[in-house]
Amino acid sequence: MMGRTFGRGLLALTLLATPAIGQGMPLRYDLQVTAAADGFFVENDRENGARGMWCAAGTYAQQTGAVAPGQRIYVAEARRPGLGQRGPVKFTFDPTGLIPRSVFLLGASFRQAGTSMSVQHTLSLCHALRGAGR
Repeated sequence: MMGRTFGRGLLALTLLATPAIGQGMPLRYDLQVTAAADGFFVENDRENGARGMWCAAGTYAQQTGAVAPGQRIYVAEARRPGLGQRGPVKFTFDPTGLIPRSVFLLGASFRQAGTSMSVQHTLSLCHALRGAGR
């Protein structure tokens, strides 16, 4: 266990010392966020589902300091409904070309590009996950 913790610390230091674009950023709950030129990808959260992924998106926004708490985070590319849709979800801060929609159901929130939440709302999901013993 000690080696795993040391390895994660070393990875975090390495990521802080390198440019963010194209690099992965580990976040709480062991989710991987990867920056892209027009947004960022959040890997699938098998344990916490959509709540964990929105939480990771909000945490990324907060850690990069790129946006204010009221800024919205948008799903940039929709996932097709159905089994096996476990790949990363692409998010963006720029709604250009999207039809903005508020999240109605968390589980279905990745099915339409343009679905959005404020950074502040996504961070409240993180608090709910921590309250669940995470």
